[in-house]
Amino acid sequence: MKLFERLQKTQLDIRFLQIGVVALITLSALQVFTRYVLNAPLSWTEEVSSCLLIWVTYVGTFTLLYRDSHARVEAVNEFFGKEIVRWIHTFWDVVIGFFLITLAVAGVSLMEVIVYDKTPALRISYSVILSIIPITAVLMLIAIGRRIYLTLQKLPGGR
Repeated sequence: MKLFERLQKTQLDIRFLQIGVVALITLSALQVFTRYVLNAPLSWTEEVSSCLLIWVTYVGTFTLLYRDSHARVEAVNEFFGKEIVRWIHTFWDVVIGFFLITLAVAGVSLMEVIVYDKTPALRISYSVILSIIPITAVLMLIAIGRRIYLTLQKLPGGR
């Protein structure tokens, strides 16, 4: 549990996302420049951009989940009392947890299938690129479990 507190304090995930977005913009500009100005496109920029986009997407999803910053319909909070809202949020956290278990298992299965497939330019295994899927799924599952635990502690009869 200290991992999330430390991560939130250091903002390592936020820094990764900031650097990732800047890198995506830079790589896109470089690709456009080399393709249309120099008429000699670089073969690796598209692969690095695709890989970076995948990683930024999954790390961003994890960051939003553990910081509880995903978009949410707040109307539910207005119509029901705090206790019912906590149960509703806990129910959806459990549903998300089952989805994350499925995502982690499918991610590992996908990595096993494509372990020998390599990117054309960089010759990196696609399983390395897509390893972020089960990694973030497990981290999100831990975050969801922590959130459910903390929510149940606040309910009547909790510690």
